[in-house]
Amino acid sequence: METTAIISFLIPPVIALALILMASRILDKKTLAQFTSSYFLGILTVIPMIIGLYLASHYSLIENTRSLRRILLFSFVIVGFLAEFTKFLLLRYYFIPKEVISKPFDGILYSIMISMGFATVANIYFYLALPDPFNQPVVSLSLPFANLIIGTILGFFIGFGKFKKRSVDSLTGIGATVFFQGFYIFGLLVNDYLLLGLVGFVTLIIAALLCLRSLNTDVQQIM
Repeated sequence: METTAIISFLIPPVIALALILMASRILDKKTLAQFTSSYFLGILTVIPMIIGLYLASHYSLIENTRSLRRILLFSFVIVGFLAEFTKFLLLRYYFIPKEVISKPFDGILYSIMISMGFATVANIYFYLALPDPFNQPVVSLSLPFANLIIGTILGFFIGFGKFKKRSVDSLTGIGATVFFQGFYIFGLLVNDYLLLGLVGFVTLIIAALLCLRSLNTDVQQIM
């Protein structure tokens, strides 16, 4: 096994472990257990995407990378939608209703943990069964960080949605993350790393600004 692959496998669980260790200093045991469980439950969210990828491979959906329609379908529906929708369901309908989510920033933290669980298994799966058009080392090293950023965006909107009590926040969150996940896969599939890097940099800035806004928001002001 290549060193690059081993490093990429370790990135998501190490990020999750670092967050758990930091959280252990301020959370009680019950809340910490809930927070930790979000990582392990996040692992399950990869299943629909793997099924979609298997079917795409079975029906030779991405063998012809000159077909823009097939590339878009694969990037934004099979990977983008299936990956983000399952993460959205877990965060929105399992964790958000719980009392452990007491402020908008909690939504970001739980979303990142779910995303790291997803990325842990997705990285291993892509290493073992990545379709030919993809560049394996680029996918392995970029996937954890792409999902970290995308998870931040999802968590921001879903976290705010709990306190604003508006469905539009949830719809914005799932819509934005499906787009960014789909665009990430699209860039990898067409090997346009310059465009992917530029969009990734802009998305990173957006995610950082959303984190700052979430941290500086008083719950009483948005309820």
